[in-house]
Amino acid sequence: MKHLKEIPYLKELLLLSQKKKLTIYIVGGFLRDHFLDRSGYDFDFTVNKDAITLARAFAKSIKGAFVLLDEEHPCGRVVKKDKNQIYTFDFSNYRAKSLVEDLKLRDFTVNAICLDIAKAQKEVSKHLLDPQKGLKDLKLKVIRMVASRAFSDDPLRLMRAFSLYAQLGFKIEAKTFRQIKKDADLISKVSMERVREELMKVFT
Repeated sequence: MKHLKEIPYLKELLLLSQKKKLTIYIVGGFLRDHFLDRSGYDFDFTVNKDAITLARAFAKSIKGAFVLLDEEHPCGRVVKKDKNQIYTFDFSNYRAKSLVEDLKLRDFTVNAICLDIAKAQKEVSKHLLDPQKGLKDLKLKVIRMVASRAFSDDPLRLMRAFSLYAQLGFKIEAKTFRQIKKDADLISKVSMERVREELMKVFT
């Protein structure tokens, strides 16, 4: 698959990006799964500003439902049911001063690949931003933390490493596994609802 034309409602997103003069990047799991020829129905987008306003406008344009996920660290979700399939679209502001710095705060290298959606109908591999070398780890079938602070930043990532291991059949890189063991007690800080969600992915 050279292109990402399969992103649902891409036309509406492109129109909004032009109208609001924003560059919208798709990042994370959907791109990872794209290169593994896996289907995905959850989409993560990041912008330099106005993520919540963008999410509200997108929900209106596709007649979807808007959910405010985090106002302090602007993040909103749009849920759309179409032909018995439920799609979720998450929009967030950069968590740092730039996109490259934002990618350094992601969990694993294979989830730190991004693409300007305006380039989605072109040769994808030529337009990817992949400073953490996530594509290399996809080929190696390795789950590697972006930085040693990954799990202290969000302890749920301790579980996510194993749900990815279960879903993809990748191996957890040795240094990452040692950090997981070191930070294991941090999982007690995560709500049971979030832990259960990752655990169900493992069981599935």
